[in-house]
Amino acid sequence: MASKRHLRWIPCAIAVLALTACQNGTGPVNPGPPPPTTFEEPWPEDMSTVWTESFSDGLGDQEALPPEMAGPPYADPVAFPAIDVTEIQLGVRGDFLYMEVRYAGPVPNDIVHVQPDGEIEEQWVTNQGMNIALNTDDDQATGGGGEGVQGIDIFFAVGFDYGVRHNVYANWSFPDSDLHHPEFHMDGELGQGGPGYDFALVRYEISQLPEVFFPIGLEVEIGSWSEAESFDAAGELLYHHFAFDRVIDEGLWFIANGQGDADSRVSSRPNPLGR
Repeated sequence: MASKRHLRWIPCAIAVLALTACQNGTGPVNPGPPPPTTFEEPWPEDMSTVWTESFSDGLGDQEALPPEMAGPPYADPVAFPAIDVTEIQLGVRGDFLYMEVRYAGPVPNDIVHVQPDGEIEEQWVTNQGMNIALNTDDDQATGGGGEGVQGIDIFFAVGFDYGVRHNVYANWSFPDSDLHHPEFHMDGELGQGGPGYDFALVRYEISQLPEVFFPIGLEVEIGSWSEAESFDAAGELLYHHFAFDRVIDEGLWFIANGQGDADSRVSSRPNPLGR
């Protein structure tokens, strides 16, 4: 068992992507970082033995979301390779869910200053985030709404506040169906990659999750999206979806045990998808 736990109840809203502040009118800067989460459990020596599922997504397939969905009113999608996810690998080993995310370009080390160019106004891209979102009870009337899947009961996220910190976490149970209002939150760990790299290898301590939110041995509905947001010179949010990539749309994931010291916690309830 991993000895360090990061599970807490959240009585207030948590944003999927952290907001930023402004300094001296020169564009936004990020707040100071909290200490990163680390687990004492060693990482597997050979990650290729952990992966049991892989999802691929096209290169350069970002979408232009309309202004009513917090996207910019540009004629074409914004090309931002750092959020263009090309592959997600998943696997369960012991007490952890492992995930590797591959991007079309490296995650920025610092805030990206976008110069004005035609219809694109001056702005600062400060952070990005992606997630895998699961409908674990096969009921779209429960949970929250998102891209690629409805009835989201839990999501596992990877985010970066450029030049400051990374955000690896899981949120679950959304009583009011708003993904920004989770009842529970758990921090995860970044093992490799991140800023300066075109991938991120992360893990989450799934042994802390109730079975209904992570039913090992069953097939669940899965969706995924990736996004970056921008701010103006005053530090005000300009576009929550400055750049957007729909990664997994109406997918299915059989949550299999890994090899070796795999978790024996297999769901005892019937598969809601009948598979």
